[in-house]
Amino acid sequence: MSNGSKYVTRFNKETAPLSHNGTILAGSIVPEAFKAPFGDAWGYLEGKSTMEGHTHATEEIYIVCGGKGFCHIGEERFAVSVGDVVEVPADTFHTMECEDGETFLWAAFWWNRREE
Repeated sequence: MSNGSKYVTRFNKETAPLSHNGTILAGSIVPEAFKAPFGDAWGYLEGKSTMEGHTHATEEIYIVCGGKGFCHIGEERFAVSVGDVVEVPADTFHTMECEDGETFLWAAFWWNRREE
């Protein structure tokens, strides 16, 4: 769904596929034609629900775009809301949680670990 312009795309709950073993709705953010050097996806939760926790070798950020919820990184749990940007280190357990019964939407971007 968009605002009518061919230049705008938007998360659409009705067409978003299930991801993380069916625990969230997801969907691409960046059009494939751009061939971006990173992975991307929307993450969407509603009601009282939690995305399946996981780890991976890529670094990642979450940008909260709608609602509020909680992020778990390692042993830490903290509140997040619209405008927050969360750094997810590589090889670290993480998940997102919607607790208040509303909707919770974030954008995720991941890439291979930086060389230091």
